[in-house]
Amino acid sequence: MAPTSHSVARPVRRALAGVAAAAALIAGCGGGSTLHPVEGTVYLDGNPVQAGETVTGYVVFHADTARGNNNMEDTKGDIGPDGRYVVYTRDKKGAPTGWYFVTVDLARTNPKDPYDYKAMVSEKYLDKKKSGLEFEVVPNPTKDRYDIRLETIGAKGK
Repeated sequence: MAPTSHSVARPVRRALAGVAAAAALIAGCGGGSTLHPVEGTVYLDGNPVQAGETVTGYVVFHADTARGNNNMEDTKGDIGPDGRYVVYTRDKKGAPTGWYFVTVDLARTNPKDPYDYKAMVSEKYLDKKKSGLEFEVVPNPTKDRYDIRLETIGAKGK
């Protein structure tokens, strides 16, 4: 018996439906929300951090799901030599709107010894629930909105 147009069309339709579903899934993962600029300065004991060869650090923004932020992307930035950081989501500048817990890692390092790492700030700044740092990313932030002020380990009162 020769195949009918209906018996051939059914598997083709299923295949096309599968391709369409996969394309929708991929588009949902790659497209994402509008990103807004997130830039600031990290201060240590009142002075901008001077990151470089012997001081390294980074800032990470963790979505606060309890406040409705469902961003699942990697959102972070390195601290530069002038203490400034710029947050990137994936490989694009900025972050989606919403509330974020913020963590900071800042350490003295030795470029000749990758195991030589001396934390410059309390471990609490590595824990999003203990750092006490949080920001709401908004479309048009004011200049210093995302500045971060830290104190060195053992600083007075900490």
